[in-house]
Amino acid sequence: MKLSTKGVLAIALVLSLATTGLIYKYLQEATQKTPQEGVVVVVAKVDIPPKTKITAEMVATAKVPAEYVQPGAVRELKTAVGAIAREHIVAGEQIAERRLVIQGKSAGFTGIIPPDKRAVTIAVTEVTGVAGFVKPGDYVDVVATFDQNTVGDNVSQIILQNVLVLAANRDAEAGAADGAKDKKEAIKTATVTLAVTPDEVAQLALAEDKGKVRLALRPYMPSTGITIVNAVTPKDIVGAHTSPVQNGQSDDKAPPAPPASRQPDDGQGKGIQLIRGTKVETIPVQ
Repeated sequence: MKLSTKGVLAIALVLSLATTGLIYKYLQEATQKTPQEGVVVVVAKVDIPPKTKITAEMVATAKVPAEYVQPGAVRELKTAVGAIAREHIVAGEQIAERRLVIQGKSAGFTGIIPPDKRAVTIAVTEVTGVAGFVKPGDYVDVVATFDQNTVGDNVSQIILQNVLVLAANRDAEAGAADGAKDKKEAIKTATVTLAVTPDEVAQLALAEDKGKVRLALRPYMPSTGITIVNAVTPKDIVGAHTSPVQNGQSDDKAPPAPPASRQPDDGQGKGIQLIRGTKVETIPVQ
């Protein structure tokens, strides 16, 4: 069946109207939908190093979809401002409460122990505790020294490296954010609490019980690097020395030379004494 020109135009007109109606309906429904509102969270504007007191210039608020909100994310600026960062926070990252030390709000001492660590306290002195310069948040190496009655020789060895200090005495604040306290009063450090793995707990306890433990303070910026070190004995420091008395080479044990017997002077002049074994013979010189 052959359509006339008017028929073709009529069909095209109907299709155009139908398409226009469908587009209009789609746009109307799209504009009527209420946009989903995001959740307000606090994010870092700049990189925040660990043990840094957060200021208003370091943080800002942002809206993110609810499904992207991090667990424990801080929702208000006043909560973050004035707190201390426990660890490094990257710019643009949502700030979670577990990564902050918030004044007036604490989960107790257990809240600052890393999930895979245990808190162990050791006794230190002014010397073994680095003169009291070890503060919470610092990293230390642990040196153990044993005498020959325990391990057969006097030996010293770094047994633990890159260990986090949780507390000095009972001060568990995160880092030395305010140095004024140290300047006003020097508090003697008697104990240091370290965060160690379960295996290291036994090593540290045995080292303190059977030997002497000393701390070595690491640089301010934390490092995950481990240095390979060997045990050290006195021979490694001064070398091996053997006493002549011990190896039988003393001159005191050499057989004494037989005393030379003096022959009476016969008045014929001087002579030459010749020693043969235990006999002394004088050969006169004319």
